[in-house]
Amino acid sequence: YSQRLVCSEAALRGWPIRSTDISKAFLQGVTYEELSQLTGEPIREVNFTLPRQCFEILRQIPGFEDFSEHTEVLHCDKPGTGLVDAPRAFSMKLAKITKDTCGMMPTSVDNELVIKFMSGCLICIMAKHVDDLKLAGPKDVIIWVLKQIEKVFGELKIIWHEFTNCGLRHIQDRTTFEISLDQEEYIKNIKPIQHAELSGPSSERPCSAELTQLFMSLLGAVAYSLMTRIDIAVF
Repeated sequence: YSQRLVCSEAALRGWPIRSTDISKAFLQGVTYEELSQLTGEPIREVNFTLPRQCFEILRQIPGFEDFSEHTEVLHCDKPGTGLVDAPRAFSMKLAKITKDTCGMMPTSVDNELVIKFMSGCLICIMAKHVDDLKLAGPKDVIIWVLKQIEKVFGELKIIWHEFTNCGLRHIQDRTTFEISLDQEEYIKNIKPIQHAELSGPSSERPCSAELTQLFMSLLGAVAYSLMTRIDIAVF
């Protein structure tokens, strides 16, 4: 709903839409200490080791000259790519910027759908999906919001009017501001299940846990195409 709502407001109000993503997002979230302060949860201790061939390279970094792989490990100050905490840590840091700096308030229906009002009038709306952002509003307002985000996360790659965001291709008419959405490329990339049970045992035999998981994953992928293909809802 949030994805469609941004497009709806843009088309109704004659606003341009813009998409951007934040580079190396999962390395730019809050630290474990900050995460603990924000949530009240205990500070999580996360350490890791490197492949053997990396130690000589590590010892070339100032401060690590005497690093011993036999007695030491590397410590994570903040969640990074591959850790379950990473998306939440990044989203919390981004939310602080959008709310405190940009004055964009989360909606009650979706915390990741944020809106900005001025003198009682809506002037900007943004849907966030971790590091993928989609905004609509007067051009100068959009630029100002993204500049505030850039001050914290670095230069953003920004695309106007035609882009793919969260698997949805957006095409906006630059004169009428009408927007069309499709998922043709997304749907083309959904692959049928290939599994030995589909050609061997009887179709009446209960599926294995592995095949059940494959089915649920595929069903979820197909269900997401309801964003633009309401005709499949019956299935």
